[in-house]
Amino acid sequence: MKHVTIGKKSSFVAGVMLLALFAGCSESNTKPNQHTSVAKPTISSVALSTTTGTPVPAVSSSPEISDEAFEKAFTKYLKENPLKFGKQLDEAYKIYQEDLQKKRAAEQAKKEKERDEKIKHIRGISSDDHVKGNKDAQFVLFEYSDYHCPFCKRFHGTTEEFLKKNADVALVFRPYPAVHRTTSQPLHEVAECIAKEDGNDAFWRFTDSVFTTQFLKKDIEAKLSELKIGHKDAIMKCYNDGKFKTLVDKSVEEATELGIQGTPGSILKNRKTGKVKFINGAQSLDFLESAKEELSK
Repeated sequence: MKHVTIGKKSSFVAGVMLLALFAGCSESNTKPNQHTSVAKPTISSVALSTTTGTPVPAVSSSPEISDEAFEKAFTKYLKENPLKFGKQLDEAYKIYQEDLQKKRAAEQAKKEKERDEKIKHIRGISSDDHVKGNKDAQFVLFEYSDYHCPFCKRFHGTTEEFLKKNADVALVFRPYPAVHRTTSQPLHEVAECIAKEDGNDAFWRFTDSVFTTQFLKKDIEAKLSELKIGHKDAIMKCYNDGKFKTLVDKSVEEATELGIQGTPGSILKNRKTGKVKFINGAQSLDFLESAKEELSK
């Protein structure tokens, strides 16, 4: 079938207008200016619609008409066929939405495929990391998390259960204050200062408390006293000097480069085989157990 083009009317509604007037036509890829005329469609044969399978007239081009004449023809059609046009509009919009969803699904599938390749090369445990469980465990759950993310809070409890049930799993917590960056970034920086000045156990007490009570920057000093974390002055100086801002920022960049789009975003790795699996969001304990079983094969 030939293509029909219309001035600047290359929008969704213009497409529906063409559908209503000359069923079976498709818009050309050209981009004419406002004064471009259109080829007047004439009925030449009957074809099957590619979307509904119903007979629609095929068209060929002949004498040209102006945009003004086209609009008059459309107005006349609309007055004479209001219900029919409404149904055509609904059908066209449905097709448009289905195509859009397919496109988005394809784009997301491509991103996920790229991410699954990237996470194979996730950085191993380093001296900067905070580890819960056996550092030499066969399985490591690398969790990129945001202290003020409600889903991270939920997942934090799940990881606790996962570690209790699996002695061969270690948890590595890495800061990813992305969505809630304004409120959670200071807490992540303080947590790094705590680890430096008072050790790994103090870091985890602070982390557990953040997820339990969801406090803010103004509450930090009181929380340090409440948790009996030592070296409070040194910790606050470390934070005020911005000692770990760069480290937290780099952790965010790292998560982004790995293709992690939200929090929590975790990667379970079998160190023995090198196999990895992405854990998207606050998954259940059963999901984690299944992921581990999958990586054990």
